[in-house]
Amino acid sequence: MFIGVAMIAAVGMLLSTKYNYLRLLNSVALLLLTVSGGWTIRQTLSQGSYTYGSGLLYWDALSALLLSVIIMIAVYVILFSFGYMEAEIRENRFPKERLRWYYFWIWIFIATMLLVVSTPNLGIIWVGIEGTTLATTLLVGFYRNKQAVEAAWKYVILCTVGISFALLGTMLLFAAASPLLGQSLSALDWRMLPKVASQLDPTLFRLGALFAVVGYGAKVGFAPMHAWLPDAHSQAPSPVSALLSAVLLNCALYAILRWYSLARLTTLGPDLIGTILMCFGFLSLALMAGFILMQKDIKRLLAYSSVEHMGILALGFGLGTRETIWGASLHLVLHGLTKANLFVIIGNLVQKTGTRHMSRIHGVFKLWPYTGIIMILGLLSITGTPPFGTFRSELSILSGLFKTGHPILGFLTLLFLTVIFAGFLYHFLQMLYGQPNESQQPGEGISTLILAIPLLVVLFLGLFIPQSLNQTLNQVVQVILGGV
Repeated sequence: MFIGVAMIAAVGMLLSTKYNYLRLLNSVALLLLTVSGGWTIRQTLSQGSYTYGSGLLYWDALSALLLSVIIMIAVYVILFSFGYMEAEIRENRFPKERLRWYYFWIWIFIATMLLVVSTPNLGIIWVGIEGTTLATTLLVGFYRNKQAVEAAWKYVILCTVGISFALLGTMLLFAAASPLLGQSLSALDWRMLPKVASQLDPTLFRLGALFAVVGYGAKVGFAPMHAWLPDAHSQAPSPVSALLSAVLLNCALYAILRWYSLARLTTLGPDLIGTILMCFGFLSLALMAGFILMQKDIKRLLAYSSVEHMGILALGFGLGTRETIWGASLHLVLHGLTKANLFVIIGNLVQKTGTRHMSRIHGVFKLWPYTGIIMILGLLSITGTPPFGTFRSELSILSGLFKTGHPILGFLTLLFLTVIFAGFLYHFLQMLYGQPNESQQPGEGISTLILAIPLLVVLFLGLFIPQSLNQTLNQVVQVILGGV
C-alpha cells in the first residue's frame, strides 16, 4: 500500500544525488502514492470503512479525510521542492550531496503521517506521531546553522515532553480497557473500545484523556504550548514548513479526535475533552492576535497563523454540534491547502529578496506581479474573507458559538479574527506596495501562477460544495459523534 510506497521511495532517494534521477523517482513515487491512496479513499467512502491486512490497517471517513489532505499536500510540496531546493544549493545554503537526505527524510515524514491515519490502534497512532517528531527534527535543522540547530533542539524537546504526556494517557487507557478486552492490541483498538466504553474506569479514563489531549495538543501547537512552532517554521526549508503546518498539526489533532470520539461514548460524555479543546482554542486565538500584529518575520507570521487556525478547529470540534464539526472538518482541509500555498509562495519570495523581515520587502507587485497576485489570494483565504471557502467554514463555527449559548465567546472570537485580518492586511500591503530595493531583480514567468492551484480550489469550495464532498463531511461528523 501507500505506506510501503513512501518507505521504498525514502530508501530510493539515497541512491543518487543527480537532480534528474531524484526528480524522476519522486515523480513516480507521487504517482503511486496518489493512485493507491485515491483507491483506498474511494473504497472507504463508498463502503463506510475499509480494512486491509487482517485488520492491521483500517480507514473510516475521518481517516480518509486526513489521508486526502496528506496526499494533496505531499504532491504539491515535493513538486515545488524540485526547483526550490536546487536554487538553495546554487545559493550555497547546503551542499548538493545532502539533497538526497532531504528527500529521504521528507518521505519518512510522509510515511509516519500515513501510518497515523491508517491504524485503528491508539498505541500505534502514538508511535506514528513520535515518528513524525524524529523525522521532522532533522528537517527543521536541515541547514545546520546556529538558528536551525537551536530550533530543532527546541522542537524535539518540547514535542517529546508533550508526546510523553500522550504516552502516559495511552497507558492509562490500556489499564482501564485491558480488564475488559484483554492485554492485547484490542485494548487500544478504537473499533473495539466503543463496545466497552461505558464500562471503562472513569477515573483512569479521565486522567488518560487529560494527558492525551494536553500531550497531543503540544504537537498541534495549541497556546500556550506553541513555543516550538514559530522557530521550527521559520528555520526549516519552506517546503518542510508547508508540510508541518498543513499536515503534521492536523495529524496530531486527528489523534485527539479519536479520543474525543471515544469520550462521547463513556459515562463522562463529550464535556471533558470538548471543554479542554474550547479553552485551548480560545486561548490560541487570543494570544495569536497580538503576536500577528507585532510580528516582523514573514515565516513566523505564518507560523502564528497556524496556531490561530488550530484554535479555530479546536473551537469547532470542541463545541461538538453537527454544524460546527462539519465546518471544522471543512476548515481542516481548506487551511491545509491555503497554508501550504502561502509557505510555498513566501518561500519563493524569501529566495528572491534574501530576507524574511517584512520591513525590508517592498514593491512585490512592481517586481514580481504574479507572486503579488498569489499573495493577495492567500491573504484573502487565510483570513477567511468571502467568497473563499475558509469564510464558509469559519462562519459555521461562529454560528455554532452563538447557537449553543456562547454569545460572549462568539463576539470575542469575531473580534480576534478581525484583529488578525487587520494585522495580515497591514503586513501584506507593506510588502506588496512601496518602492522596491534596487538590488532586487524583477522578472518571473507566468508559470508562477501554477502555485495558486490550491487557492483556486479553496475559492471554488467557497462558491460551491460538491455533493460528494458534503457527503464525506457528513460521514466525518457521524464518525466523530457516533464512534466507529
